[in-house]
Amino acid sequence: MRKIVLIFLLFSISCSPFEISRVMGVGTRPFRTQGGLHKKTLNTDFFSSYERIKDELSRMGAQFYRGSRDKGFIIATSFDGVFKQCNSSTEVAVFFKELSPGRTEVEVSSLNYSLAEFVADELFGELPEGY
Repeated sequence: MRKIVLIFLLFSISCSPFEISRVMGVGTRPFRTQGGLHKKTLNTDFFSSYERIKDELSRMGAQFYRGSRDKGFIIATSFDGVFKQCNSSTEVAVFFKELSPGRTEVEVSSLNYSLAEFVADELFGELPEGY
């Protein structure tokens, strides 16, 4: 039965099996292994960093596809309004890692390297000095 449903999904929405697995929420590994990755260490706690980045993504017009503050990641789409070299479904992942109290590492990744660089520049450029 699962195979029939999967085959139906493949034909009905014309996506690759890899895309289907991502839509169904099977991990964030492609962003870390294949995506363009940009890092910055922020001088704020984990939760403040998460909320600030989420606010900046909203300001850019991004839609939140999936993510979890508890697991430390956000995946957003709909950057086509601010970055013309992508479509509305191109995803950007933002990962958060608490290095110590008051220090958080933020990583921005996308399979569209130019988009990852653009979003990282926008996010990190909007943060005040020492943030």
